Amino acid sequence: MPKGFGGCAILVRMDLLRLMMYANSILLLAAGLVLGGFLIIVSSVRRSAHTAAYISIISLLAALAAAMVAIIRRLGHAGIPGQSQTHILMFNWLPIPGFAGTGATPMIAFGISSGSLNLAFFMLFLVIALLTQVHALGMLKYKSVYANYFAMGNLTAFLLILATLSINVMQMYLVLELAMYAAWCMIEWSNRPPERVIARRILLPHAIADALFLVGIIIFALHGSPLDHQILFGHASLRTPEHLPAIEPPIVSLWHWFPGLTWRSLGGVCVVAAALAKSGQFPFHTWVPETITGFSGANAMLCGTVVAGGGLLLLAHCAGLLNLNAALTVAMMGATTQFCASLIALVQKDIKRTVAWLVIAQTGLNFLFFGSGDYAAGLLGAVLTALIYCGLFLTAGTVLRASGGQRDMAQLGGAWRRLPITAIVSGMLVLGGAGVGLSGMTVVMREGLLHVHAYGWAIGEFGKCLYWVPVVMCYVMALAMVRWWWLIFAGKARGEPLEEGELAVQTFPLLVLLVGAIIAGEPFVDLTGLFTHVMGSPRQNTLTRIPAGFGGMILHPLEWLGPAALAIVALVYAGGLEKADMLRRRAGPNLVYRWLAADMYFADLFLAVLGLPVRLIGRMMAFLDRWIVEWLMVTLAVLTRLASILVAAAETGLNISFWERLDRPASVAANRIGALKRDHPLLYIVGALALLLGLVLLAVLIRN
Repeated sequence: MPKGFGGCAILVRMDLLRLMMYANSILLLAAGLVLGGFLIIVSSVRRSAHTAAYISIISLLAALAAAMVAIIRRLGHAGIPGQSQTHILMFNWLPIPGFAGTGATPMIAFGISSGSLNLAFFMLFLVIALLTQVHALGMLKYKSVYANYFAMGNLTAFLLILATLSINVMQMYLVLELAMYAAWCMIEWSNRPPERVIARRILLPHAIADALFLVGIIIFALHGSPLDHQILFGHASLRTPEHLPAIEPPIVSLWHWFPGLTWRSLGGVCVVAAALAKSGQFPFHTWVPETITGFSGANAMLCGTVVAGGGLLLLAHCAGLLNLNAALTVAMMGATTQFCASLIALVQKDIKRTVAWLVIAQTGLNFLFFGSGDYAAGLLGAVLTALIYCGLFLTAGTVLRASGGQRDMAQLGGAWRRLPITAIVSGMLVLGGAGVGLSGMTVVMREGLLHVHAYGWAIGEFGKCLYWVPVVMCYVMALAMVRWWWLIFAGKARGEPLEEGELAVQTFPLLVLLVGAIIAGEPFVDLTGLFTHVMGSPRQNTLTRIPAGFGGMILHPLEWLGPAALAIVALVYAGGLEKADMLRRRAGPNLVYRWLAADMYFADLFLAVLGLPVRLIGRMMAFLDRWIVEWLMVTLAVLTRLASILVAAAETGLNISFWERLDRPASVAANRIGALKRDHPLLYIVGALALLLGLVLLAVLIRN
């Protein structure tokens, strides 16, 4: 290389770093614009919902424009997406205990990071927040919407995009927790605030998950490596090496009950529980259907961001902490969630509750892909799930507005006459979710299930169930989606005709979501390659265990998911609900139907298994505080008061009557005691020694 080229290379790198830092600054500005909209609405706009809505939409549009400028600059100057993970803002707060003096001391830090994975979910969450706020404009004419509803929407969007830019697991979890509570407040500011019992059902699973997450953090803090601490508290790459559980020392104290259990497995399962709770996965899945009491826009924002993408994004940042046991837990919980939620969604009558169970089921399938090692399929499935099911929730909101709030799908039908565009777009979203059409979900399900097959056969007999159960449930899930669309839009009107038609402000977000779902799955976007480049594929070699000819066994049947579901639904519901009712009235199907319609009694079971112990512990603590701690403190105070009076009386030579001493104010007694200390120090010392001797004798008597 010529002599002058080294200086030119340094200058080019400095300019590149400066441009990338400038792009990251624009991302931070975009988040600030969203927060600014929230502050303006809260401080200035309190009564006018229209003004609050326009301020919210303008701030989100400005943030989206700024984010696109930043991403264009990054793509133009940073080279390949995912090549670097730079951050503009990082504060090293405290050194991690136990690693000081070892060279590079891990630090507890917080800040922002703008890697490719972060940017993808940044744009996804920002677009969903903008479209849900635009859709809410159509509700202002028909329902009383509070201005604080739009303020909480902006706050939720700000926290969500801030979570996507987090540099470590701890920061992301805390911000996601705040975003979930902000979305809950957004639902509460709807026209029908949730009941207290429903609030308890929503918050209790998150409280339990928070406790488990704290336990996992403590385990990794005590028994983790410096790289684990960087992932949790500092800043580390998302790429994960192959995990070898054989080199992990087992927990000696638990060897008798749990042979082979390691601290890494235990901590990983606790951290996984936190991600499962955020996405409404088994056994924390009962809270998502309870949020449907609010506006559909709030449900779309919550389920399209936190449920569909937030948990998997958190899990992606935790991937370096998970060994094979923790990853298997993710796969098992995902498959269990898909099994339960698909069956429950198949018999639901509520228009929004059905979508809530469907998004849980689809997210469970994505967790299965991620836990089996196919990170790209899990993350791309999360993006498509967020776009598709956000559109289905907004469709439900449009139907509820047009029908005057009719939530029972048995009383709808024939809505395509008044809502033709909504019917067509939602039908395409349904087919896309079922793995048909241009959404890209077909490719995700093919590749993901192929990988799950190899992963399951490598595990053994149990792994075969881990594969075949999700395959069957894919058909059930497609059947539930098509049934939902058919009962709303197809056939004849079974109840009151729709009162209103569709609005452009509510059909536009649906069209954008459909276009986004189509683009996200196309090869020219190559989100699969991006996720693979960022996350890696540590267990990709399991694909070599696929038997010959298996591709035809699984790929071709998956292509018939949508048509088979449409044929079955048309066969059952084409002439109305009579055939379905006749089938349901039979003894066996009726019991199964009632069991599924009651959500498999999961809510009652959850409250019985978890809610009852929590209430019992609360009552025990209240009893301890009231009858033991309080009386103990009162007794000690009385004894201390009597002892001080006795000492004061002894010092004064008993020249003041005992009962008169009790009636004296404390200040007067304190002044006299102070004077007696100066006049008779010997008597004070003798009295204190006598009191101490009495306490010692009392302790000896109690011990004997």
